Amino acid sequence: MDTFTKTRGSNYITIRSRDLINTSNNGNGNSGRFVLFQAIEAGEDEVISVSLASGTFPNSWYNLSATNLNNLLTFIENGTTYNTQIPDGNYNITELMAKIKNVMETANNGAVEYTFTYDEINNQVRIISNSQFITTMKFSLPNSPRRMLGFTEADINFNSFSPLLSNRAVDITDTQNSIYIRLPNLSNQKVIESSTGRYSNIIAHIPVLFSRNSFFTYEPSNPFHMELTQRTLSSIDVNITYQNEDIPVNFNRGDWEINIIVDFLKKPKSIARQINLHKNLINKYDIYKKKELDKEMRITALKNLKSLKK
Repeated sequence: MDTFTKTRGSNYITIRSRDLINTSNNGNGNSGRFVLFQAIEAGEDEVISVSLASGTFPNSWYNLSATNLNNLLTFIENGTTYNTQIPDGNYNITELMAKIKNVMETANNGAVEYTFTYDEINNQVRIISNSQFITTMKFSLPNSPRRMLGFTEADINFNSFSPLLSNRAVDITDTQNSIYIRLPNLSNQKVIESSTGRYSNIIAHIPVLFSRNSFFTYEPSNPFHMELTQRTLSSIDVNITYQNEDIPVNFNRGDWEINIIVDFLKKPKSIARQINLHKNLINKYDIYKKKELDKEMRITALKNLKSLKK
């Protein structure tokens, strides 16, 4: 924005998810299209800039689900492999431990019982069984809730004599502690995201506190202004995802609202560098001429010195 000046007043666009043409899959409610009654156009000497002024969102999504790719748990107990699925939901750590205990003991028909405890001071989970036989948690497999329980990507053994203790911090959000507002149909070359290293359509990154089933607002004091390469704006596509663009935020049909500001900016004209070929040749000739003159003066001085010695 420092290199731009505004050419006219801004447009303020309010968008409610309920008013959009739904483009989300399976009723996630994370994306839609807003078609403007009249297209917004920039002049020939203008560019359009878009920024997110504010937004209100329901924290209605699940932190564990098939969509989030973290609802599967495989464990081996006394040589038998159990492939289980944890019901989708928005869990705190105590509820998640209780649900996983139930899933595991239901799968093995109560042959082995498990005790899960959480140490809030150290942010660690402890798991122990009532059997001397080894249980292996297959945390090396994809789509497990290992990060939520505080474990790295590896298979870990335990039994009644050797309990299992988290080897990383418990993260009940499964690292999905932010949401990203994207405008897929607006072209720009100003945003690059680390997951791909390519240009992206992110207009805002919004941190989210773990406050399930409540609304939170976002009002940036210094919003990012996304300069567009296009000069006409007839529709706005909104897509809300996690940092991984392929994982949508499932609002479970909860409604959200965002407010977008459209600015019209004028770039300062760049002054083309003038290269005068004739002048450049003259400068080079003058330098050459001076060198030759210096050379002649040195030769003359040497001749005079030689004649004096005679």
